[in-house]
Amino acid sequence: MRNHYHTLGVSEQATTDDIRRAYRRLVLLTHPDRTTDPAAHQQFLLVNEAYDVLSNPARRRGYDALLSAYRNPPRPASPAAPPPRATPPPRAAAPPRQSFRRRATPPIDFRKYQASSRFLGKVLLALALLVFVDYFGLSYPTTASFTGPALYDPGHDRYVVQTDKGRFLTRDESVETMFATNTRLRLRVSVLFHFIREARLLQGGRPLPVLFRHQALFTFTGLLLLMAGLTQGRLLGDAGRINAVIIATALASLVLLMLGK
Repeated sequence: MRNHYHTLGVSEQATTDDIRRAYRRLVLLTHPDRTTDPAAHQQFLLVNEAYDVLSNPARRRGYDALLSAYRNPPRPASPAAPPPRATPPPRAAAPPRQSFRRRATPPIDFRKYQASSRFLGKVLLALALLVFVDYFGLSYPTTASFTGPALYDPGHDRYVVQTDKGRFLTRDESVETMFATNTRLRLRVSVLFHFIREARLLQGGRPLPVLFRHQALFTFTGLLLLMAGLTQGRLLGDAGRINAVIIATALASLVLLMLGK
């Protein structure tokens, strides 16, 4: 079976330096700027994919585990013999049914939860506002280096650029060769959640268009802002405010998960 090690031409015991040297050698041979051969271009994409997996220690361990599982599939367990049937004991006579009167459930008093629900709503409202303020208002300039080659996404016609300050999306085709040439960037990054707002080449200052990639995050953050805001007004009753807090808490969990990626 052909795998990422075969693609780079290294053994499965290759070191990180061996993998990096093999990748640079193959990039120089198969890059579209150096050859017009379509097969070389396809090989260039496979080389990029293989290096993206093997240059990351955690992803390489996972990939090695998959290779090992593929080569050594578990043996199917032999079916166990069915246990002998036991003779069921004779049924006892059922006791006579007793009629029970169902107790009436008292209504829940939601008024005693209003103070805590309003406080939690304020915390969730602050989180949503903090995401928007950090992206649109708080940022600082910094320099960054490529941590891997830019990966092309043909479905959306864009490149995923990985740096030591985070990743961003662009449609600038020149990023394909920047990792091999050790090009450095000048980025504008948000203070709290490290959103990359702008990118420029450190030498020459040529801008790289940064595509907005947080559509889902800001959709859920907007819903969080709405539901948390409803907990502070008088539009909802006591029970409705509790439900709004529950929904806002679930939305905040999704927002925090997306911020951690």
